[in-house]
Amino acid sequence: MANNGVKSVAGGGRTAMRRRVVSEFVPEEVVTDISAFQGVVTIVLRDGEITREEKRLVIKLASLLGLDEAAPKRVYDAIVTGEKLEGGRVLDKEEQLRIYAGMFQTAYLNASISEDEYFVVAYLRLMFEISDEENDVVINAIHDELEEHVEKNVFQVVEKGLDQAKDVVDNLVNRLRSILPEGGQKGDQD
Repeated sequence: MANNGVKSVAGGGRTAMRRRVVSEFVPEEVVTDISAFQGVVTIVLRDGEITREEKRLVIKLASLLGLDEAAPKRVYDAIVTGEKLEGGRVLDKEEQLRIYAGMFQTAYLNASISEDEYFVVAYLRLMFEISDEENDVVINAIHDELEEHVEKNVFQVVEKGLDQAKDVVDNLVNRLRSILPEGGQKGDQD
């Protein structure tokens, strides 16, 4: 296991760089509110800027995690200095699914969503180790909620868009698995 409790990859090249950026803050054992937030903000900052849509997702995540007002700045400062924050409240599976669903729905309902925002959702799915079956339950719940609130004549378009969003996230999860050590699985690293 890496001495700092996170996965790391040595080596050079573009793929190794992506592995370092993506995997630097993927917790190996338990996921806390702080580790989840730090991981997402690290992903958002990987290109050096935060778009309006990414900022919206970060704010939504802080809210879903129930972070206090000082936590986002503390996490941002830690990322800038290369520090990994320890501690935080452990997120159980139910909370992880609720947070993932909230983030998926927020990203999907954003009119100007890009692959970068879906990448955040895919990262959370991987971090929370959400199975295909759990993902289907989340998507079906979002589908049902949207069906209740969207006019019948528009719902078919919304439904098609939700299916496309799921496909985008699934493809990004597979890409993430391909660039992370051990296929993105948590556990000891040699």
